Amino acid sequence: MNKGLKDREYWKGIWELFINGNRLAFNEIYNEYVDFLFAYGMKITPNRELVQDNIQDLFVNLCKYRKNLTSPDYLEFYLTRSLRRMLIKEVQKNRKVANMDEEELLSFQLKFDLEEQLIEGESADNRMISLQKMLASIDSRKRELLYLKFYSGLNYREIGDLLGIRPDTAKKQVYRLLEDLRDRFGQKLMELFCMYFKV
Repeated sequence: MNKGLKDREYWKGIWELFINGNRLAFNEIYNEYVDFLFAYGMKITPNRELVQDNIQDLFVNLCKYRKNLTSPDYLEFYLTRSLRRMLIKEVQKNRKVANMDEEELLSFQLKFDLEEQLIEGESADNRMISLQKMLASIDSRKRELLYLKFYSGLNYREIGDLLGIRPDTAKKQVYRLLEDLRDRFGQKLMELFCMYFKV
């Protein structure tokens, strides 16, 4: 998605139209972000229905409370943070009911399509299995950090705010994590990782 500053200004304008009652602006926001939000939500929890319900609730609440909303600096960040909070609240509620550890219910997953281009004759299946193993070796929080850094258009300040860490800490963690993965899994897997995330 990686929107630049110009796109941020565009979405600020669309947001202003929306909070002033423009239905087409709401539709444009929904159509632009619903797929990204769904993909992000499914990485937080595999419960498809929970993710869909929370996205629906998010957009219903935007409409319901639009007159009281302020203009966010970056719409993608605002929507991502809102959905994340809603999902974590639901997962925590379900954890108490299911008497499960929060880590069991809330584990950020990175899944990949097996339709990537072949690298040096390797089968797509083998490459994706290797990448999945590499990412499974790191904890959920770090997988989410990588996803937000390389798949969303969020900057380190926004990632830090979303994850409850300082921006420079987020930056250092990404750098250290990439160095660690390169040391542990070699350059070939790092190339695959970078190709997937378009680093």
